Parts: sequence; C-alpha cells; structure tokens
Amino acid sequence: MEIDDWTSVRHLPELYRELKQLDLLENVAELEAFGFTVIPPEKVGTIEQHKAVRDSLLAVACDRKECEVADLDDVFADGQELMRFMLWDDPIFEQTLLNPAGFGLVQYLLGTNCILSLCDGWLKGKGDARTGIHADWAQFEMVTFPPEPFTANFNYLLSDYSKDDGALAFVPGSHRWRRFPSAEEAEYWLDRAHPVEAPMGSMIIWGDHTWHGSYPRETSGLRLMMLATFCRPHMQSQEPFRSTVTQKALDRNPIRFGQLMDVGGAFPFGKSPARPRDKKSVKPIPPYLSLFDSEPSGGSLRLRPQVDFDHYDVELNQAIYEGGKGKKIQFPDLYRIKR
Repeated sequence: MEIDDWTSVRHLPELYRELKQLDLLENVAELEAFGFTVIPPEKVGTIEQHKAVRDSLLAVACDRKECEVADLDDVFADGQELMRFMLWDDPIFEQTLLNPAGFGLVQYLLGTNCILSLCDGWLKGKGDARTGIHADWAQFEMVTFPPEPFTANFNYLLSDYSKDDGALAFVPGSHRWRRFPSAEEAEYWLDRAHPVEAPMGSMIIWGDHTWHGSYPRETSGLRLMMLATFCRPHMQSQEPFRSTVTQKALDRNPIRFGQLMDVGGAFPFGKSPARPRDKKSVKPIPPYLSLFDSEPSGGSLRLRPQVDFDHYDVELNQAIYEGGKGKKIQFPDLYRIKR
C-alpha cells in the first residue's frame, strides 16, 4: 500500500515511513498486539554508545552516593533506587532522549508533539527487592482507561537482563484490558509475568496501559537502566524540565529537544499571553521533525519568557480581539494575530 500524507492522521505517515526505514514495523505490531516491545541493541546504537551511557549512569550514582564504582554493589545490596531528575547530570542523557528507534516508537504511541515527563536512572542490587505488578496510568480517578495511552517510556538496558538478573516483566495483552490490576490480580501475576531477557543496549518500549513489574535479582552485580517517560502535551511533567533547561542546552540540541522541554507550551494561562517575538528573529520550524534530525537548533528556540500572570496587557488583548473579528491589526513587536 502506498502511504500518502493523509491529513486525517496528521504526521503519522511521515513517522511511519521513518519507522519503516529503521526496520521497526514489527515492533509497532508488537506494541499493538502485546503492549510492549524490545528493540535489539544494534538498532539502538553502537557498543561504544551503550557503554558510554552506562558509565555516565554509574558516575551519577557514585556522585550522589559519595562512593566509588566498586562500592555500588554494597550500596544497593538488597535494594533498588530510581536516580531521579538525571537529565542535566551529563549531556549524554540529552542525546539519548532523541534516539531514533526508541523515541520513534514513543511518538507512535503518543503523537509527534509529546513532551518529556521524567528522565531517571535505575540501579538494582542482588536481593529480594522487586517492583509489584502495576500500570503506569496516573489518572487515578478514572476507573477505566481510554483507548490511547497518555504516557509511554523507554527503558534503556545498560546491563544484561534475565529473570535471575531481576528483569522487568510484563503481562502480555494487558494493555487491552484498559484498567488497573486488582490486588488479587497483581498478586497472581507477580511470579507469572513474562520476564524480558535481552542484552545490554536493548530498549523496552510500552505505554501506560500495560501491566508490568520485575523479578528479584538473584545474581551478583547491578541491574542498570536509563528510564525516560514521555507524556501528551496537555499533561504536567513529573520533573521540572521547562523551568530548568538552559539556553545553552536548547542551542546544542536539535529543535525537537526543546519541544520536549515544552518551552513553547501555552499553559498555564495568565490574564494575557506572552508577547510573541518578531518572526525575523527565529527560524521557521517545520510541522514534522525527522527522527534523524541531529542539527543543533542554534537559537531556533528560546527559553520561555517570564510572564507576569496577573498583568492585563491592554494592547495585546485588543489585537487578539480585533484579529478574531477578521481585522488586520499589527503592532511593531507583534505578529499579525489571526483566529
């Protein structure tokens, strides 16, 4: 079938063609059928890249725990920890967010305008520590889930995974049930869930409907993983990327990175919107950004301007009002506003 740029599915045709180019259509089918998929290491990156990210995670852990790498086995004996808000600890994590394979499948689940919700590391030592069966759906007041996930993530495996190594485990097909597991179901599936056995460098992708947990680690050493969770743009991120990203970080990364930081997000509203900048001061941004775009934005995106939410801008609001009536109103420092 010829895939045309059908407007009824927005930017999915462009994304689909790139996923096909990356040989990931089987992974798309696995997401639809089973609720999770595993990308092999060679489609994620090189051995050198996998080791570099692993070493950076270990460095973050050592810095936070004030210890040496050789001490980490003892630090995490019979325990596990999410190393929260890790993005700014090393620029290598910034690059990993836009990994074409992992991020491409995440965008398939959430849309090409999704934003970053969290970026963490996970270290797990030998012992009984494990994660119970659950779904990542966070709208707890909703007793049933909509057909589409609101969040999705990749787990970037930075050590080999097997059941004995404390692997992540899934209940295949549970994403179709569109609800949380009951306490009895969580107990039933705890030791019956399917363990992901995959080599270092693999990526596991799933949406927030899929039930999953993990097994205890029975082998020595550490289970290592980088976790990135993405969400639809109307949601509040779990970590404060928009308020902590710097202009240098925006400039050194592709445009899509800045969009992940939600620097152009409209919310929250105040009495007046922020005044837009002159069009001549920024480069135009195409509606779809390729998974293969690695060019630094170099000023195409700017930090979100400081807004006095309690200030009512008479001139700007009048321009919006007149624009809504179809009149061509333009001020020297404003775009022509149309509604």
